[in-house]
Amino acid sequence: MAFTIKMQSKIANEWKNFISDANNFFDKIQKIANKKNITDKDKKRIKLMLEILLEEYKGLKPSILLPKELKQKAKEKYLKARELYEKLFRN
Repeated sequence: MAFTIKMQSKIANEWKNFISDANNFFDKIQKIANKKNITDKDKKRIKLMLEILLEEYKGLKPSILLPKELKQKAKEKYLKARELYEKLFRN
């Protein structure tokens, strides 16, 4: 039982870390977007941050014991990243 609790705690922390990473990346992207001139380097940074988020979300382990709110927040961040990526980088 202790092992199960430890594993569920670890999984929950991964989901929380994803949400934190997403918030940090979206803040950085917003700062770049507010610049007067966006350079190619800035565009590459945005693309890399979004790709990291998309891959990180795919790597999250599912668990029926996670709070629904946590899963929903993570899904919202993922969908936001995917939508932004598609708008900016899919031709």
